[in-house]
Amino acid sequence: ISVGLELSPVLYRLNLQLQGDDADDRCSLPVGLRQIESREGAFYINGRQTFFRGTSECCVFPRTGYPPTDVASWKKLYSVCKDYGLNHVRFHSWCPPEAAFVAADEMGIYLQPECSNAGWYAPGDDVMKDFLHRETQRIIQAYGNHPSFAMFSSGHEPTGSWQETLTSWLLEWKQKDDRRLYTNQTGRFD
Repeated sequence: ISVGLELSPVLYRLNLQLQGDDADDRCSLPVGLRQIESREGAFYINGRQTFFRGTSECCVFPRTGYPPTDVASWKKLYSVCKDYGLNHVRFHSWCPPEAAFVAADEMGIYLQPECSNAGWYAPGDDVMKDFLHRETQRIIQAYGNHPSFAMFSSGHEPTGSWQETLTSWLLEWKQKDDRRLYTNQTGRFD
């Protein structure tokens, strides 16, 4: 693939079948192929320099009190983004439902979910660290195969002694799963 996801969103169907003496199982999965990287202060998708033009989705859904869980609603939201020339949605301190990823895969929108991690990090207190690792594992397991899942952040503006813990988190996940870009936090400059 020679262009970015936003310009040419292509999904393939991978059909798997396991057969044996006691097994006959089938699975069909949508698959998208893309490579994302950061070089010399620029982002590249499939080798092409890409500028992320985005918005922050803060989980504000006043009519229902919760985010939609159907693909059609997310396509409507992403259509508004595309109408304004946007190609990226940051989920400020939360991770959206499966339908958001499915719609983004189909429409060529890059996503940055977060771990809801705006907590206090105290030396010797592993509560936030343990939460972060469990939540990251769940998010990657549930949504990690979506090509729209381009970036991942621990969350927004952590406080306390967060630098060591979040830098360790970042390095660990870059090593475990390099299919997306990671940042240890979003919104702090110290």
